[in-house]
This record gives sequence, structure tokens and C-alpha cells, in this order.
Amino acid sequence: PIEQRWSRRSASPMSPAHSAGEDDLHSWVGIIMYLPIDRPEARQAITDAFWDYNAVCRRQLWPKYDAHQHWAKIEPPADAAERAAVRRRLRDRFPVDEFNAARRELDPKNILSNRLLDA
Repeated sequence: PIEQRWSRRSASPMSPAHSAGEDDLHSWVGIIMYLPIDRPEARQAITDAFWDYNAVCRRQLWPKYDAHQHWAKIEPPADAAERAAVRRRLRDRFPVDEFNAARRELDPKNILSNRLLDA
């Protein structure tokens, strides 16, 4: 299933809906993947199809419409070049250096970190 909702812009720089335009409207599109627990082959086929669709969206739709995945919901691609492209897009869209500085100040022992944030 695909879900879609709309919201006004956000003032938070880390929000995917961040915008300087007071009247900007954002569309949120969620692609939901239900996986069968008891059928490993079907589970793998659905997962593979999801990754294929995600790659097509990343290459063809996102640049055209200035679309972005929510930074907290990104599934890193297995391919190193694609991971690097995702990192570049995140740095172009979000204040990653400011976010990391806040993390160092507010969580100096990295208690709230994970392997994706530290990569």
C-alpha cells in the first residue's frame, strides 16, 4: 500500500518539510511493505521488489521533484556508491554538521547513537 498525507512547512531544519516559505505545502508519501512471517521466499521477493522500487525512486523521482526520504527512516543501500550518494543528498538537504555538533554537546557519551548515525 501507499499512503499520502499533506502538511504545512516546518520551521525545524531537520524536518523533511523544512522550508522558508510560510505557505509551503508538503506531500508525505509512505510505501508500506507487509512481510509474511511464515513464507521466507515470499518475504525475500517482496524485500527485493521494495529495494528495486526504492532505487528507481531515488534515481528518477527524487531529483526531479526535490524529494527526500525522512532522514530517520532511511534504509542504507548495500552498494557503496549508492550509500555515498545518499550521504551527499542528506548533507545537501539537512544541516548535518550542526546536528552532529549538537549530538556531541548533548550526548557526549554517544548513548543515543547507533551504527547508522556513526557511519
